Amino acid sequence: MADKSLILRSLYLQWLLVQLFPRLREWPVEEWPSVLGKVQKADFDQFERIGIIAAVVISAWFLRPAAIAETSLPFVFLSQQLLALPLLLILAGPFFLRRIRRCLDAEAKELHNVKATTSQEMS
Repeated sequence: MADKSLILRSLYLQWLLVQLFPRLREWPVEEWPSVLGKVQKADFDQFERIGIIAAVVISAWFLRPAAIAETSLPFVFLSQQLLALPLLLILAGPFFLRRIRRCLDAEAKELHNVKATTSQEMS
């Protein structure tokens, strides 16, 4: 038997996912891993791609070393590594959230269309 997904085991993670992606409420919690797996495979749209590239360029520009650095090279490297993750999270993170929300909206629309067609067939 396969291990349950972390989403299914953690109530805190479920709460966080519902706060970030309110559309997840339309599916039972047991289906969340498969729905999020579909969403993860979706492509970025043009706006999101440009935004992520811009975020990386801006991050690289902010993290460039000073022209006359009096500190050692390893210290500069480590400080850039420590600052890069939060900076990229702040600048590029919204584009990743946008992609997930956009794809969840499309999946929810598809779910409603399937439910509507099955209810019409039953009538």
